[in-house]
Amino acid sequence: MKLFLTICCAVIVPAATLQAQNTKPSIQGLDETYGFRGARFESDTSAFRDLALAEKAGQTRYYRRTGEQKKFGAGEAADITYGFYQGRLAVVMIKTQGMKNSRAALAELQQQAGPGMQRSPFTQRYAWNGKRVHMSYDENAMSNDALILLTCKKLKEQELKQALKIRQPLPTSTGM
Repeated sequence: MKLFLTICCAVIVPAATLQAQNTKPSIQGLDETYGFRGARFESDTSAFRDLALAEKAGQTRYYRRTGEQKKFGAGEAADITYGFYQGRLAVVMIKTQGMKNSRAALAELQQQAGPGMQRSPFTQRYAWNGKRVHMSYDENAMSNDALILLTCKKLKEQELKQALKIRQPLPTSTGM
């Protein structure tokens, strides 16, 4: 019996450790989370009790959560804003200030979603393009402040289609 337990432990413990090590950050996790800190994309504003209106822009209203924790990874966010297009969560904007907070936020994003795509090694701009969510990190080279956007692709597409419908065609020239 002791031999059986020893063999089981010798097989199961390394397998569990290997499984834990194989959980890599991925864009798939970004799609599965489908939002930020429990706020899921496409949720109605009525699903939140702690929203304070920050501003309005067209059919999008931007709110801050009154009880929001500013801790973000090993750093701190300066501002976190939730954008609701036609009453449903469509975008989350996170702003950081200074290199320490910005790079800590970037490290947290990369830990959760992978390294991201960086077009130039000379700029701190990264993008993660999931099936349902797009995320970007854009750091100002002078101030090292960063803007992180998490966007619901479905609602962004609806917003763009609506904007194209509203846009009036340009007047044609009369040939003078």
